[in-house]
Amino acid sequence: MNNILKIWLIGATSKVGQELRKLLDIREIELLETDLEEIDITNLEEVHRYMHMTRPEIIINCANAKESATVDDMFKVNAIAPKNISIVSNAINAKLIHLSSYEVFPVTQDIVYQEFDTPIPDTIYGKSKLAGEEFIKNFTNKYIIIRRGQTYTGFVQQVIDACHSNTPISAASNQYIQLTSPKSTAKLIFDMLPCKDYGTYHATTTGVPSQYEIAVEIVRILNSSVTIEKIDNLLESYKAVDNFMLRLTQNYTMPTWQEGLTEYLMA
Repeated sequence: MNNILKIWLIGATSKVGQELRKLLDIREIELLETDLEEIDITNLEEVHRYMHMTRPEIIINCANAKESATVDDMFKVNAIAPKNISIVSNAINAKLIHLSSYEVFPVTQDIVYQEFDTPIPDTIYGKSKLAGEEFIKNFTNKYIIIRRGQTYTGFVQQVIDACHSNTPISAASNQYIQLTSPKSTAKLIFDMLPCKDYGTYHATTTGVPSQYEIAVEIVRILNSSVTIEKIDNLLESYKAVDNFMLRLTQNYTMPTWQEGLTEYLMA
């Protein structure tokens, strides 16, 4: 009897994809790894052909068009691709684990959003991620949507680069964000593989630091002597979600934002 679990990992070379590949390197799993170059997930016929040929039991979608992408590319990768994947997932009775973002919510000054709050994105990127979520909910039933916080490719990477080049940086003390580390996201996805408690989950590291606090922590971890200028933006902004459903239904705790940074930077 064949007990090998077949998993299709989309976006295998992303930061989360790379961490997942390490966790999924076990005998009980047959891992199918692709990126857009191998399978065009924005093309329904191509997705249909590949999934019916390979018949994965679980699909993990880590593909993501960032805010720097064109509007067309954002909606193709973040909305149309999840639609295509969910349509075929439903047809072959496969489970879909999809990475979304807390950017489906707007910037506020004091609200912490739970999964039961209505998303009202205030950016094109957030709108594209929400469209992907809605398509999934419309076209399949066996899904887990994970809304992560800000990834390490933006402000965090800017601070890391500044530390390595010893370039002075400025960071706002009144711009509050939530982070999600690649390792903690990958570990959560791995832990959720057997889960049949389908639905939407928030998954950010705990705590809502300012950009200045994040910069100070990165400089400390890297033992850098780079100068950080503390600034205040004209308007304060605050974006935060509560990992309510993870805590309520899975008794699952994400690491603190400091632990996430330390794990990432010391790897």
